[in-house]
Amino acid sequence: MDQADTLRKQVNHAAAAPPLRVIATTSGKGGVGKTHVACNLAVLAARSGRRVLVIDADLGLANADIVLGIAPHYHLGHLLEGTVPLEGVLAEGPEGVRILAASTGVQELTQLDDTQKLRLVTALDEIEDRFDLVLIDCGAGIGDNVLFFAGAAQEALLVISPEPTSLTDAYAAVKVLSQQAGVERFAVVVNPVPTEAHGREVFGKLTQVTDRFLTARVSFLGHVPRDENLQRALMAQRPVVDLFPRSPSSRAFQDLSKRLFDRPPPPSLQGGLKFLWQRLQRETARA
Repeated sequence: MDQADTLRKQVNHAAAAPPLRVIATTSGKGGVGKTHVACNLAVLAARSGRRVLVIDADLGLANADIVLGIAPHYHLGHLLEGTVPLEGVLAEGPEGVRILAASTGVQELTQLDDTQKLRLVTALDEIEDRFDLVLIDCGAGIGDNVLFFAGAAQEALLVISPEPTSLTDAYAAVKVLSQQAGVERFAVVVNPVPTEAHGREVFGKLTQVTDRFLTARVSFLGHVPRDENLQRALMAQRPVVDLFPRSPSSRAFQDLSKRLFDRPPPPSLQGGLKFLWQRLQRETARA
């Protein structure tokens, strides 16, 4: 059986699987708190009873394991090498969150080839029914891995800061991810700003250009205030919602969690990791 037949078989199998919500967190530039957003939302989702998997897709510069306070023995590189099965690579974090950790400083993982992508999605397909939510922590920017992982998710969280460079890079990310990766919806989180009103003001600057030049739907999800407890939690290698649950940033993450998870998913949302397979199919067809 060739690769195309394998992909078609897996897509058909995934289409019949129970719905699974797959959300990617991304940003135009680094340093805006994207991983904090992904990991703290994962902990809150698990605390509410969801079965959560975090995929650290910031390959080569991974740090989701640090934010979650775990030290995995193995990482995605071992899975792609075939030396460790997926069950051995998955680590457990706070509230039972499972994480597929990435590696740090491994150049060959910064741009996955088709064989590596096929091996990854094949492994993930086998555990799809074990989770209700998959949060993919993408790298910053618009590199090949970001296009693959963000394009494979059903929804995207775009984290921006008030800095002009962040807004410029965020616009570029929305443009490229919508036009080249098929991402149609972006829920925006502004970090850090003192109030929601400030967050909406920054969001408005972004939509002035996205609404004019792009067809992607961009909506405001919420904001995260500047909070020294966030840095303290990072130094302690624990999620801030776990270590400082009443801090300003923790309350903001709780609000974001309610807005994101308590509302029904978009009407056109199709569940399952079949999006990974469909993304790989599209890339294979272009090759």
